[in-house]
Amino acid sequence: MSNRDKIDNFTGAFGLSLIATSFLNAAILILKEKNEAVMGAMKQAMGHHWITHGTIVIVLFIVLGFVFSAMKLGTKIDDKQMLKYIFWGTIISGLIIAGFFFSNLPIASAIKY
Repeated sequence: MSNRDKIDNFTGAFGLSLIATSFLNAAILILKEKNEAVMGAMKQAMGHHWITHGTIVIVLFIVLGFVFSAMKLGTKIDDKQMLKYIFWGTIISGLIIAGFFFSNLPIASAIKY
């Protein structure tokens, strides 16, 4: 076994989809929290905005996974690269979400920048 092992196309494609949907999840969250019309539409679409949000993210994950697979993107990445991309993609998208919510906490307005 080599130091860097190739992963199969589906594993790579859905790994890339995970990274993309992590960022899309953060973008959707910020968009709906900042835009009342989007929040209202998401509430109306499926009864609660989190149900709509989750459905969008899951559907995008599946669709992007198959699109990336058809493009053979998964074959261009080895296991170490994929792990690094997933790790940093998750950390960065998590920080985007945390930063958004922190900036909306009452304590954040008390901090002088």
